[in-house]
Amino acid sequence: MRFIRSFFFVLLITKCHIGFYFLNGGLFRWWTSETVAVVTGANRGIGFEMVRQLAGHGLTVILTSRDENVGVEAAKILQEGGFNVDFHRLDILDSSSIQEFCEWIKEKYGFIDVLVSLKDFDAIGFSLDEL
Repeated sequence: MRFIRSFFFVLLITKCHIGFYFLNGGLFRWWTSETVAVVTGANRGIGFEMVRQLAGHGLTVILTSRDENVGVEAAKILQEGGFNVDFHRLDILDSSSIQEFCEWIKEKYGFIDVLVSLKDFDAIGFSLDEL
């Protein structure tokens, strides 16, 4: 089930800023509006801010949440602010939820470029090889 086109791990620590890479002495912006980012547990707090920051920089961002109603509301707030945000329910501790999410991503977007998770994959027994 490999559909991660190119995997970037984004760690946003202070103020959730996204960095530019320096290439040949100049700034290089590695993302476009076609860059697809997934943020797990993003209905509030740090996850919500990560979605806002990534979308604010022009990425297409998938906001995920275990609670569908809360997730839909969070995505709606960002969409009303003009951000390119989509929502899908995802419980990263539930293999059937992961499978459903992977199938949805493949059907709608084909791949993901960025995965931001506030959980440690090894701690929950999830492998990126499953993707």
